[in-house]
Amino acid sequence: MKPREWCECLAYSPDQNYLAIGSHDDSIYVYKINEKGEYSLHWSVFFVHSSAIVGMDWSRDSKFLRAVDQAYAKIFYNVEESVQVPDGMTTLIDPALW
Repeated sequence: MKPREWCECLAYSPDQNYLAIGSHDDSIYVYKINEKGEYSLHWSVFFVHSSAIVGMDWSRDSKFLRAVDQAYAKIFYNVEESVQVPDGMTTLIDPALW
């Protein structure tokens, strides 16, 4: 699966194992990068954001991703477990994590 509209932002994880793509189809696509440098879709985030993804940031350990959309919603994700972190605004606020 690939984005259905143009991509606003791309962000490689610090460990270089993932590439996150934020699209104007209001979705995030996370690709896993193998040892040969080949990309495969790891996870797609649909129906969470209400508008285009305009910014993303990885945690230093490459476990978490935070994304901001055009409606100014900041939403957190655990990429390893492929889940949204609903309380990320309160539990993932340590600046050392990012």
